Amino acid sequence: MIRKYTILGLVQGIGYRPFVARIAEELNIAGWVRNTGGIVTVLAVGSEASLDELYRRLSCDVPTGGFVSSIEVEEVEEESLEGEDWLGQDSVKEASEQGQGDFSKVSEIESGFRILESNKDEKTNLPLIPADIATCPECEKELLDQNNRRFRHPFISCTICGPRYSIIEKLPYDRDTITMSDFGMCEKCKTEYTAKNDRRRHAQTIACPECGPILVFTGIAGYQHNEEENDFAGNLANESVHRKFTSNNSDKVTVGEITGNGPQNSNEDALKKAVETLKNGGILAIKDIGGYHLACNPFDEEAVAALRRLKHREEKAFAVMFANIEQLRQYCIVNDKEEAELLSPARPIVLVRRKSISSWEESATVRDKKKTIFKTDSSNTGETKNIADNVCLTSPDIGAMLPCNPVQIMLIKECGPLIMTSGNASGDVLETEDLNMRMWLEKRAASQEMAGVKLAMLSHNRRILRPMDDSVMKIVRGRTQFIRRGRGHVPNPISIEAAEEVFAAGGDLKSSFCYVKNGLAYVSQYLGDLESVSCQKFYKNEMQAMKTIFGFNPNSLVADMHPGYFSRTAAANKASENLLPISYVQHHKAHVASVIAEHKLDGPVLGFAFDGTGYGDDGTIWGSEVFRWDGNGRMERVAHLKPMKLIGGDEGAKNCDTILVGMLHNNGIEIPDWIKERTNSELILAAIDNGINLVTSTSMGRLFDAVSALLDICHYNSYEGQAPIELENLASTVGDNTSFDKAGVCGCDKENESIELKISEDGDTTQLFINIVNAITKYNQNHLIDNINNSDIREESNDTSEIEKNSFDILRAKLAHAFINAVADYVYTICKREKINQIVLSGGTFLNRILLEKTIDKLEAEGFKVYISEQLPPGDGGICLGQAYLHGHMSED
Repeated sequence: MIRKYTILGLVQGIGYRPFVARIAEELNIAGWVRNTGGIVTVLAVGSEASLDELYRRLSCDVPTGGFVSSIEVEEVEEESLEGEDWLGQDSVKEASEQGQGDFSKVSEIESGFRILESNKDEKTNLPLIPADIATCPECEKELLDQNNRRFRHPFISCTICGPRYSIIEKLPYDRDTITMSDFGMCEKCKTEYTAKNDRRRHAQTIACPECGPILVFTGIAGYQHNEEENDFAGNLANESVHRKFTSNNSDKVTVGEITGNGPQNSNEDALKKAVETLKNGGILAIKDIGGYHLACNPFDEEAVAALRRLKHREEKAFAVMFANIEQLRQYCIVNDKEEAELLSPARPIVLVRRKSISSWEESATVRDKKKTIFKTDSSNTGETKNIADNVCLTSPDIGAMLPCNPVQIMLIKECGPLIMTSGNASGDVLETEDLNMRMWLEKRAASQEMAGVKLAMLSHNRRILRPMDDSVMKIVRGRTQFIRRGRGHVPNPISIEAAEEVFAAGGDLKSSFCYVKNGLAYVSQYLGDLESVSCQKFYKNEMQAMKTIFGFNPNSLVADMHPGYFSRTAAANKASENLLPISYVQHHKAHVASVIAEHKLDGPVLGFAFDGTGYGDDGTIWGSEVFRWDGNGRMERVAHLKPMKLIGGDEGAKNCDTILVGMLHNNGIEIPDWIKERTNSELILAAIDNGINLVTSTSMGRLFDAVSALLDICHYNSYEGQAPIELENLASTVGDNTSFDKAGVCGCDKENESIELKISEDGDTTQLFINIVNAITKYNQNHLIDNINNSDIREESNDTSEIEKNSFDILRAKLAHAFINAVADYVYTICKREKINQIVLSGGTFLNRILLEKTIDKLEAEGFKVYISEQLPPGDGGICLGQAYLHGHMSED
């Protein structure tokens, strides 16, 4: 008998056709399999029992990285094949040209099972394309096998691993539609590509050292002397700078010491020079699957400091790549869920708790005494060295990752753990172009900042069509929480209840957009902050690229309400050009709706959207919003923090001291002298009282900023969310050893009196600020008295100052912890009042691990069901999903 199977799901780019062919041959089934646009079509001839078994195995099994959403089965009468073209458009001619016979004849079909070339989709189906997949165990084994012909081949891959989405130009996923089309197969690879029992049968990325891409090592000279040429900064390099970069006194770099290798040089030579650069304290730009990484030795404090200067990234922690889980466990505590994510084909960065003591818990004296930086190789020894303090800074976590491609596997094996961070200046798009990276590095090398630092590139000649930053996530109370969604997860779709085909533009910070069709939301990769021109261009390019690849044709668009957002303007322009309707969704409602959509929640929901900023329905700045969703299209705002008149603009969002003074003034609290001493409080107060450049804000993020400044933790956000992050880092040093009640009470001063930190149910923060100010004022007064009383019996010493500093640090940490607990208790109080069982927690503030854990624990202990975003970030990177959902579910009134 004959059956036709139409298989929908993620079934292209994962070796699905060879997988089907192998099963069919095992079952003695004749016929063919082919890609038809976004699906796979199978025509199978065999006994009823064998065809039933084929269906069962295709329903239950799938190669790594894919899934089957449905299989349509059609019984085919033998007579109907005669004269019919069952291969699709023009396939009889194609089959004849391929020497495969006329498959419209039953006799030809019964002659065996074949893999045919792709054709256009027979139906209108939504295609699924796999994300970039980490090197599989089999390929890694071959990579390290001296007897294998792909030994140390930097581009080894097979049907179930290697780059996918980052190199595809259009569907269907075939050799001629990906950038591997630039490389012709050698005879050995051609044989493997067509062999029935070879694991690289129809592997579209197949290559070997003879025919594949090549590595190129390029040393970066700090300055090339040419009086007629400007440097890359656009200014003539003066003679002093020239001497600085060419002096024989420098033991770090000599111009011309490292030279680029051309195609004639081997991959092995390039790898050898790359390893030398890393082992000798240099910084290496490595072209990976989705773009460039910048790498250096995490044990070398000088190299790490140089990397911070290179990227202009002074305050954020770096990710570290380890060879395997066993090596990672030497430095970190890893639970089963974290291990599973680290080892998944996506190979994301996972935040795991580091074993070494937090820098917050050590005095400067202790750190200085124990600080020893080794530059020796630790990869092949049993020695576990301390990672340099300036890698993680104050963070109690390490952003850990495992190698995801052959180059990383080989470098880590020879160098030991390495910092791996995005290959760009902070705020710019991930770099994929070799020339751009070289020019940027040369420009930075010619600056005074990079004096004495060896810079180099390890690139290759396979084109990358779309930048893909690493995905970043953490595990909180058994739930996966994305910080950034990128390589390994994009473009995997998210199933939601949505009938229309729509484009949702997302937001401007940590931006992403999505297309929705047939109930599947295709969310773009992380696109950066759209205040950058390069990120704006990236946004528009990916908007068009995704539309082209998947064949999206939205009949409506939806965007954020903020009139100044680039994403809104881009969507409005697209709507105007194509005469399509566009609607606008309030920012925080989209936050809540994104979680409702992801979890397909029915019935009433109470949603919390806590973040830094979002344009409200009333034209003010929202950020601590609580909504009641009735499940039938109505979302009502039921709670928020007390509105504050604050200084607006970028400075108002970044300067925590300005925010602090504004909040104290709004709450009617006199500014203490010790705050006046470090802030320009008089000017701030005058601006507020005279209504100069003010915004009205209910932002929870700004409240965290103010408390961070009040506790002398962080006074300026050099990157988004820095003050709240550092407040959490300090709070984590006291852990749960401090006892708290539901009102956020902690024992904080030396008499062990309790200090109550609480946000009122109506969102008033006055008493919270009063209690923190009083606690610090009392501490200052007590220690002033102690110093006066002891001044006659001892001289002030460095040790005494250090003790006092540590004592104040403990106070600040306990107050920070009590504040976070007070926010969690505020959520709990609102939930008890509203009496709705389904609770949604969304917005960037809930990236705070302590806050999220405490909130979940408090609520679940009372029987509430708590939901967070698990497939998208809780911040602005996930609001496009909520926009798309509300576009079809929000009632018009």
